[in-house]
Amino acid sequence: MPRKKQIILILAVLLAVVVLDQATKTVILKYVPEGRFIPGGPGPHFFQITHQRNPGLVGGMFNNNRFMAFAAPILAMLVLLYLFQYLDPRSRIQSIAYGMIAGGAVGNNLLDRVIHGSVTDFLQFHFYFVPFNFPWKYYPAFNVADSAICTGVFLLILTWYFFGKHDVPHAA
Repeated sequence: MPRKKQIILILAVLLAVVVLDQATKTVILKYVPEGRFIPGGPGPHFFQITHQRNPGLVGGMFNNNRFMAFAAPILAMLVLLYLFQYLDPRSRIQSIAYGMIAGGAVGNNLLDRVIHGSVTDFLQFHFYFVPFNFPWKYYPAFNVADSAICTGVFLLILTWYFFGKHDVPHAA
């Protein structure tokens, strides 16, 4: 797949992630009061829908440091721009993964912070069955953009590790 087609695929995935992320957050903002938990299924609630605002980074880090909350996503975007040269232009998986990461970064870290001043998180797991206490027995709430970033990073690492040698950047 030449670079032009690769860029089109990346942009399509980026746009799809941003639209899905913002659409799901719009539903949460409209129908789920902040701080509310909606159990997901009968019995013990391993999964739940919630509405939480996160002014910080992953898991609430740097909640009181707005500079870090804005600087980290910008740094991540610069790293993404650098990594673009290492993408295999023939790999659809790498292009999709890269688009997922970029879409998650744009949707979560840039749009939400600029528009709302914080990120809307709404998916949460509760590890009630673990017999001892640990800091994240209630796993920090997350959203579609977070999921896209994690999945994209996993796919990129997997394809780079198992399928490619990346000693020299590919020619554009």
